[in-house]
Amino acid sequence: MRSVVRMIVVGTLAFALAGCTTTIPAKLQVRDVTSGRTYTTYKPWGKVTKGIGYDFTDIESGNRVTLQNYELSTLEAQKSVSAGSVEEKEFDAAKARGGVK
Repeated sequence: MRSVVRMIVVGTLAFALAGCTTTIPAKLQVRDVTSGRTYTTYKPWGKVTKGIGYDFTDIESGNRVTLQNYELSTLEAQKSVSAGSVEEKEFDAAKARGGVK
């Protein structure tokens, strides 16, 4: 009987903890080779606009940016954070500005 109760408690805790985290995708830095200016975005970071270049949204300003020559580097890997954390609030603000697909 104790093992059944223990399994129920462990299962309930697992479901409760799984609902308390937010997965934040990898944060990327995109550098415009021509001007040297850098932008920050999340993965997946944009789409190809035929004949024009690669189109994405900068998470800091919310501006749409199109580049033809760029360098891409990873600033932070994908991670899970607890609900209500500072990182989750920053991610939600970036989502509101349009920097997350």
